[in-house]
This record gives sequence, structure tokens and C-alpha cells, in this order.
Amino acid sequence: MFGLGSRWGNRSGVASGDLERRVAALEEAVRENRALNVRLAELTDVVTELLLPVAARDEEKLEELLGKYRGDFS
Repeated sequence: MFGLGSRWGNRSGVASGDLERRVAALEEAVRENRALNVRLAELTDVVTELLLPVAARDEEKLEELLGKYRGDFS
């Protein structure tokens, strides 16, 4: 779908509408990837807090993180 032929535009027979569609698809993939990266960072924060020893754990922060995480799935 994203081969090298598109680099040359109409000279290789690729219509400009096709190029616009492909760019839009790539932009959507980038947006989705960014959202997944944010989600992964949030989940990593939760796991990090859970792995800390109980004495070093910030219970308020942990409850806030877990609440946000649980709220996303309800």
C-alpha cells in the first residue's frame, strides 16, 4: 500500500487522490500510535506504583492512577 511508486506522483500512474488518501491513512495511524503510547505510559505509571514496597508507596497517587485507569474502561 505504501510502496516507493507513490513517491513519483502522477508519473508512475498514482493519482493525486490516491496519494491524499494514503497520507490521510498515515496521519490517522500516527494519531492512533500516539494515543497508544500515552496509554502505555499511563499503565507503566500504575505498574511502577504497584511494584514499590508498601512503605514507599504513595497511596493517594496510586488511587488516583487506578481510578483514572479504571474509569477509561467503564
